[in-house]
Amino acid sequence: MATIKDVAKRAGVSPSTASRAMHGSKVISKPTRDKVIKAARELNYAPDFNAQNLATKASNTIGVVLPVDHHEIFSNPFFLEMIRGINEVCSKNGSMTTLATGISSDELVHNIDVMIAQGHIRNFILLYSEKNDPVVERLNHFDVQYVIIGKPYQEVNKTSYVDNDNVQAGTDAAQYLVDRGHQRICFLYSDLSKMVQGDRMLGYQRTMMQHQLPSILLEARFEDHASGVKSMKHFFEQYPDVTGFVAVDDMMALKLQQVLHNDPEWKVKQFSLIGFNNSIFSELAHPTLTSVAVFPQRLGEEAAKIVMTDRPAEELSTAVIVPHQIVTRHSVHPIRSLK
Repeated sequence: MATIKDVAKRAGVSPSTASRAMHGSKVISKPTRDKVIKAARELNYAPDFNAQNLATKASNTIGVVLPVDHHEIFSNPFFLEMIRGINEVCSKNGSMTTLATGISSDELVHNIDVMIAQGHIRNFILLYSEKNDPVVERLNHFDVQYVIIGKPYQEVNKTSYVDNDNVQAGTDAAQYLVDRGHQRICFLYSDLSKMVQGDRMLGYQRTMMQHQLPSILLEARFEDHASGVKSMKHFFEQYPDVTGFVAVDDMMALKLQQVLHNDPEWKVKQFSLIGFNNSIFSELAHPTLTSVAVFPQRLGEEAAKIVMTDRPAEELSTAVIVPHQIVTRHSVHPIRSLK
């Protein structure tokens, strides 16, 4: 098994320099660090993080905090893509990641307590932003460094975060339907306590207001097919002339698509749908789903870069905005085809 001395020899540096580079020391230049990491990979060298932690009482591990809603986590590839981006950056910099989960807020907070007290983890990435989040309160209490993927609810100027411009993304999605002749457009969401959903709704409403069109909102979860059908029957009794939907994410759009396509009366109307996140499922849908790509892997990468940077406590927070892009497929039809 290769040792740090073997890595140092291959990289042409001293063992102490190789060790600092593997542990992400900022005194080591990026070219040298890249050279050491390349040598470590060639030799299949794996640093002993446990031994390092015992010696320094600090951890080279990044805590990745998942939201409590497990149903959403494991059914939505958006989270997996973010984790993939985080792991890629951490691996290149000689760090590890560990997941913090919980079936309730209390359990999640307890697990984070354990990670900080026993695992000596001082850096965290939250894969979500929610109102009155006890996790954020706990991280602030321990004065550890964290980055939020999503716009923070409190102290935006003091909290580092990575996000898309979700208000503009919602605006663009609604405008995409308006440009194709739609005037009766519904915004479909599931939980406005999540910042991303609220921002996308605001963007949708901005477009509708600019065109002096009605704002039509539908809160639904589509937990099963029967409840979805019931929700849509009630909805169409109130809004029979709706022709298009802006769904808060692809998963909601696909659930709606299934409900609509399984009813002969609704299927023939060819409702237009646009979602967000451009997940792999959007390409497998029938028809394929037009979606706003928000590049979750890039979100994860940028969050990892921020949280791994040593910054003085008094330094200003960092905010990174990742651009979005509409990916055109076949789920949106010009209004003339709906007549």
